[in-house]
Amino acid sequence: MAQGKQFNNSMKTLKRNFSEHSHSSSYAKRQKLLQHRASLPIASVEKRLIEEVQKHDTLIIVGETGSGKTTQLPQFLYNAGFCGNGKLVGITQPRRVGTVSVAKRVAEECGVALGEKVGYSIRFEDVTSASTRIKYMTDGLLLREALLDPYLSRYSVIIVDEVHERTVHTDVLLGLLKKVQNARSKSVSNDQQLEKESSAQCLGFLKRCQRRSPLKLIIMSASLDARIFSQYFGGAKAVHIQGRQFPVDVFFTCHPPQFYLDASLAVIIQIHLEEDPGDILVFLTGQEEIESLEKLVKESIKQLPENSKKLLVVPIFSSLPSERQMRVFVPAPPGFRK
Repeated sequence: MAQGKQFNNSMKTLKRNFSEHSHSSSYAKRQKLLQHRASLPIASVEKRLIEEVQKHDTLIIVGETGSGKTTQLPQFLYNAGFCGNGKLVGITQPRRVGTVSVAKRVAEECGVALGEKVGYSIRFEDVTSASTRIKYMTDGLLLREALLDPYLSRYSVIIVDEVHERTVHTDVLLGLLKKVQNARSKSVSNDQQLEKESSAQCLGFLKRCQRRSPLKLIIMSASLDARIFSQYFGGAKAVHIQGRQFPVDVFFTCHPPQFYLDASLAVIIQIHLEEDPGDILVFLTGQEEIESLEKLVKESIKQLPENSKKLLVVPIFSSLPSERQMRVFVPAPPGFRK
């Protein structure tokens, strides 16, 4: 009996210690995330950005890669009240893998489960709910959503990210959003005029129209000639976010290589053998080249000394299933380079 009581007490102590450790670990992780967010260049201009969005229906934001604009601005807008009355802040991305990874990161920063306050929608996959207020999606998906709801009435703000890529979907989306903005602005103006002249019979109609507040549009890019888009949107204001989190060195080849796949292979192996730990990212023109270089790198790894073979090759292109695309975000094992 005494032994059983002692065992129960030991288990209670173990559970309490585990709970305290988990809470401490979770708190430490949360503090680390907050410190990281505070260190981002965009954090210093949060107040200014909110003021600019409040003053202007269209805003262009240009910021270096790593400035925090994709993850932080939607959270700034949420905290500033742009998701009131059940409205959403929508953020478009040109690729599925970017959509999913950014949504997961923002949900983690907000301390919520993915699909609650923060969610995403891509083709054949919708991780949102009635409580979602920050929604990441591909630009093609928002185009399809506009077919069902031409006013995009669920959204108070639409952020079009990575505009410098100028994909067909992105350019078409910008043209569509300009029309949606104009339509919603006219709807609001007409509603205000009707409200002055209306009788009690119009109240139901007016309540339906109140859902169509002006649409705020934010165009974001890491590198962009803002003048082109400013002119297209009637002189929209551009805001530049200064600073980046890390230094960038640019090196050029002395002469353009005739066979750039072979040249890419040589540079990959050179970096792997000579440089400090860190991963390597290679951009190519499409799936065929990616798979060809993947094969070349794997064949070259076999010929390296035994202690230099710790190089993982992870391909990524649009036709890969989402779960395989997400492999690029899995850290390499200790001692390996990816």
